Amino acid sequence: MQKTSIGRYIIILLMFVFTVTSTIAQKFSPSSYIAQHKDLAQQLMNETGVPASVILAIAFHESAYGNSKVAKHLNNHFGIKGKNNSKTIRSAYKGYGSVEESYRDFVGLMQRRKANRVLFEKYDSDDYEGWIKGIFKAGYTRLSSWTPKVLATIRRYKLDEYDRIQTEPVSKGMLAKSGTAKIQQDILLRSMEANDASADFMAGETHVVTKGDTLSELATRYNTSVDALKRRNNLHSSKLSIGQRLLL
Repeated sequence: MQKTSIGRYIIILLMFVFTVTSTIAQKFSPSSYIAQHKDLAQQLMNETGVPASVILAIAFHESAYGNSKVAKHLNNHFGIKGKNNSKTIRSAYKGYGSVEESYRDFVGLMQRRKANRVLFEKYDSDDYEGWIKGIFKAGYTRLSSWTPKVLATIRRYKLDEYDRIQTEPVSKGMLAKSGTAKIQQDILLRSMEANDASADFMAGETHVVTKGDTLSELATRYNTSVDALKRRNNLHSSKLSIGQRLLL
């Protein structure tokens, strides 16, 4: 009887390990990432007024369409800094219990921070270009290449099509008042977070490793040093992997 119980426990444990490993090992393609997350982006657009294309494009860019280590191990798809309890990786990025929680925290960030709240009054829900430029100006990142890259993602994959699912765009002025009771509750529950240093919520300045990148070349490009890059990213060697996201 005891041996049977132990055997069942081992089987359950192995199944759990296999499930977790499979999830982490899953590699998204651009199209599969969009297909899997577009419904959530549209739902959040209808709840808050933040365009689905903006939500999707920023998540796509910041998470290397779901393939970055931060996305896989911390469920962080928006490059938002903060605390995490991960024992797998050491990171300055915020950890989430699920991908949906990461998405909701992003739209919550748009509503929580004063610099972002004006966007709801200034731009219509179908003005993705205005939103992206406004988010950059509000301090989401300081990388000048961020805006054109995110806009290019929207245009290349026609993400603005997901902004038209609503019967009509939400008008200016109404966006700040829009949102379900759940979103309002989330804001209240996170009121303590809102008082933290703004850097905890801002996307870090990062670089996604592409073919041919080296630490030496990146250090020169971003006016830093190899040792500094290693310290910021907890690297023990100079080896880089394509798709790896480095904190600059």
